Amino acid sequence: MMRRQGDPTLDEVEPEIARMLEEFGYELVLAELKGPVGRQILTVYVDKIGGVTSEDCAQVARRISVLLETLDAVRYNYDIVVSSPGGERPLTREADFDRFAGEKAALTVERSHRKVTLTGRLRGLRDSCVVLETDSGTVEVPMENIVAARLDGDWNDKEDLTW
Repeated sequence: MMRRQGDPTLDEVEPEIARMLEEFGYELVLAELKGPVGRQILTVYVDKIGGVTSEDCAQVARRISVLLETLDAVRYNYDIVVSSPGGERPLTREADFDRFAGEKAALTVERSHRKVTLTGRLRGLRDSCVVLETDSGTVEVPMENIVAARLDGDWNDKEDLTW
């Protein structure tokens, strides 16, 4: 799994949100809790086969709100924003790197205490390393060095948009 800045509240509710979404046919792509306590925003990116509509986002927001009230995990004011991951979909799980093999992607990698972004075509996951074909050759990036990853969103060069 990629490195992630942990938030105790998010760490507590994210698995429950993912389970609930799965029951309704959605996939949790990414959840983020940002902002000052008392005014935080929980942003949840969801996807489903065939794509996500604005009505899907509204329904998911309502369901998450009810779930969080039931869990009583967030003990202060917050807003919920639900969105499709869009063309620059975050890659957050190891399975994403195989699932989107062949697509263009950008990986933010930490090397020697500095971050660099590598771009190229995903070739999958091999021995806990993401294989990325770049303009200067194929590189294997250990998962633990990846800070963030996303599809590049260049729709003009996609081989297959279905999954």
